[in-house]
Amino acid sequence: MLFKYLHFYGSYDYYGHSRRWYRREIRIIRNNKDIHSYRDAQGFRWADNHKLNVKLIDAYIYHYGWVKPPGGLANKLRNFNQFYHDDEWMAQNLPESFTFDYGHKNPDRLLRFDGTHPAVMQKRLAATSWKLDIDLQTLRKQMPFRRKVLQKIEDITGWRVSEYRNYKLVK
Repeated sequence: MLFKYLHFYGSYDYYGHSRRWYRREIRIIRNNKDIHSYRDAQGFRWADNHKLNVKLIDAYIYHYGWVKPPGGLANKLRNFNQFYHDDEWMAQNLPESFTFDYGHKNPDRLLRFDGTHPAVMQKRLAATSWKLDIDLQTLRKQMPFRRKVLQKIEDITGWRVSEYRNYKLVK
């Protein structure tokens, strides 16, 4: 089954809505030994590498991986990058004094979330100790022209031109 995604960024108030954020992904599969995780384990494929046939369902996964206070996101970047870079690179690019800038990942386009978070998240939302105020207009201005055009096409038609799909959509 293919789920829709909302990728929250920086706080529980903003989510990424652009080509930089995948908008759908397989999250329920048949229990079959011939199906395996694919590449970065974001999706799945058959053992012979063929794409799975999937059904898009009207359900969302709220992804909170980029919702942390600045110190937490700085630690996330350090932990992630230590797998790919040596100590010298880490000292130059992500020193212990590094402070996360919410524009660092260049989220491209964020939208304000005006919906309701799941009940299981309410206690965490209430405990949020940081406030984030992102200038959404500045982010849009930073988006390259090509992505602005592609985003406009998606906004008008709902079609994401050349979207990566690790699946075959069935009706």
